[in-house]
Amino acid sequence: MLRWFEEGGNNSDVVISSRVRLARNINGYNFSYKMSDTDAKKLVKNVTDQLKTVSPISGYNSYNFDYLDAYQKMGMRERHVISPYLEKQDYAAGFVAPDEDVSIMINEEDHIRIQAFAAGMNMQKAYTLADKMDDVIGDVLDYSYDQKFGYLTTLPSNAGTGMRASYMLHLPALAGNDKISGLIPEVGRFGLVLKAMEGDNNRALGDIYQLTNLVTLGKSEKDIIDNLDNIAEQIIAQERNYRKQYITKRKMTALDMVYRSYGVLKYARKVTLNDGELLLSQIRFGLASGLIKADGFDESNIYQLMIGIHPANLLMISNKDMDEEELEVSRADFIREHLPTIH
Repeated sequence: MLRWFEEGGNNSDVVISSRVRLARNINGYNFSYKMSDTDAKKLVKNVTDQLKTVSPISGYNSYNFDYLDAYQKMGMRERHVISPYLEKQDYAAGFVAPDEDVSIMINEEDHIRIQAFAAGMNMQKAYTLADKMDDVIGDVLDYSYDQKFGYLTTLPSNAGTGMRASYMLHLPALAGNDKISGLIPEVGRFGLVLKAMEGDNNRALGDIYQLTNLVTLGKSEKDIIDNLDNIAEQIIAQERNYRKQYITKRKMTALDMVYRSYGVLKYARKVTLNDGELLLSQIRFGLASGLIKADGFDESNIYQLMIGIHPANLLMISNKDMDEEELEVSRADFIREHLPTIH
């Protein structure tokens, strides 16, 4: 079974994924940050016991994070299956669909976080997946809900629908032209946030950014998605325009950059995470723009590589602890093993 990030999607030259996350709390418990250890353990056990027999959750992989090692949790976070918050949380659990498009996090910032992914620009699919799971869980658990304020959440900014929708965007041309810093306040005017998935906002790791809504109270799910789609489409158009300008005016420079990146990764014996992500970003740009071709290989495969070179995946493959230099050697080996032949 293909995982969501192994599939192609709409506007995949720029949009890596669509994600919907729903925050829910359960009556009878304090918010997570106010809970005692005893109550946190009780919440995790009770919710897990009630959900594990319900279809389709009964067919999901179940995790008690107290029994996972640091590498397992880190790997799930690197694949965006769980949040950084849950990775560090004591007394937490989760359910993950076999293809990792849906995950249920228990005792995150809220008692329950439902998360759904779709490849490319397909927020409606992600929302449908999350909404169906929300109905399944809502039939079993007693959600905290207020007629005036909607779903009650730990953070007031999540109240109302409790929904955060986000696109993961690959923006090498905008980042390379120093346009991200100007975009951030612009999207803020529309109640959205543009930020680096990892690293600095001006030049994110792998040039990958997240566009997400800030406001949920007083907004319907449709309002949130429509607003997000409108701004995302404008950013996509700008990114494509800068790519086109670069290739039109400096095609040989663009080709040299892509082939040079490929050559470094093909022959390097040590690769840092920052270098690996940057060079793979440039190859992804080349594939998405049609500068190069690779049989049976497209931009979605490059994103798989970008996930695969993170530390936890390499550590789990080697099944041993590694220092930084050993990780860099392992990363170079992994990339060479998976790089396609380009033409």
